[in-house]
Amino acid sequence: MERTDRVLKAVGAWLFLILLSVAAAAVTIALVNKYQYGPETDVKAYFEALQAGDGAAALGALNAEVPDSNAALLDGEPLEAAAETLDDVSISTVSSSGDQAVVRADYTLDGQEHSSEFTLHPADTQWGFFTVWDFDRTTLPTMRVTMAGSTSVDINGESVALTDSARDFAVFYPGVYTGSFTSAMVTAEPERTLVTDPGTQADLELVASPSDELTSQVSGQIKTYLDNCAGQDTLYPAGCPFSYEFTGRVLDDVQWSITEYPEPEVRLGGPTADRWTLMDAPGTAKIEFTSVNLFDGKTSKVSEDVPFTFKGDLVVTEDKATVTPEP
Repeated sequence: MERTDRVLKAVGAWLFLILLSVAAAAVTIALVNKYQYGPETDVKAYFEALQAGDGAAALGALNAEVPDSNAALLDGEPLEAAAETLDDVSISTVSSSGDQAVVRADYTLDGQEHSSEFTLHPADTQWGFFTVWDFDRTTLPTMRVTMAGSTSVDINGESVALTDSARDFAVFYPGVYTGSFTSAMVTAEPERTLVTDPGTQADLELVASPSDELTSQVSGQIKTYLDNCAGQDTLYPAGCPFSYEFTGRVLDDVQWSITEYPEPEVRLGGPTADRWTLMDAPGTAKIEFTSVNLFDGKTSKVSEDVPFTFKGDLVVTEDKATVTPEP
């Protein structure tokens, strides 16, 4: 009888240890499922790929389609720059069932608080216990970049081409995309846009401005043109915007000088939205000569200001501005 009691106690101990092991295994499986195979892990991996500038890993993790747009911003420096101000990432499960999980990522982007939600589903199991999750199929956002009068811009450090002054680019989210442009003739102040959700279209519009070099070339050509007009010894300089109506007789040379040079505004507009044009601008010339009275032969000094309006066409190439005056 005593031996039987010992056997029963041993069997009971073994059963207890087996149950304890099963419970421990169940807890271990649950913890591994949550922290190593759970949907939050996939979202964390996606954010890490963004911050590393690894577009292939990010696209593979997100399980997203690339829209029919330019893909120049989906990898390397542009992507890493997009996530440069992505901080304080906190990932949590909003809801979870057997066939779907919604995971939210809270973060700061460019110093502002934002959040994005991701929907995942079970895709497979490993070792019969561990659930492998995949993101639900989505489409990457697009960003439309425009800059009138330009064939290219810089986005997050990458020079990208534009077609007819605009182009659509596929982008990852969340991210900050900054556009700028600088050339010999044209500049554009940096503009930025934040993308935090899929399936949306962001807009990034850059406004072209004439560079100092462009305005300097325009001013120089106008000055040369008007100085040549002022060098003509006549009341009616040929091909010039000013003249002087006089019915008497001129005794000696006619002397012109420009007392106020016009400063026309250089802007985009005119026949097409992406063409550089010169706006009409006022100027003042001065005429001086000696006149003779046809009746009594007396002479007098004529000195008058002659206001005029400068008009002209402008053609701008990569490094040169050409002004064609209109008399």
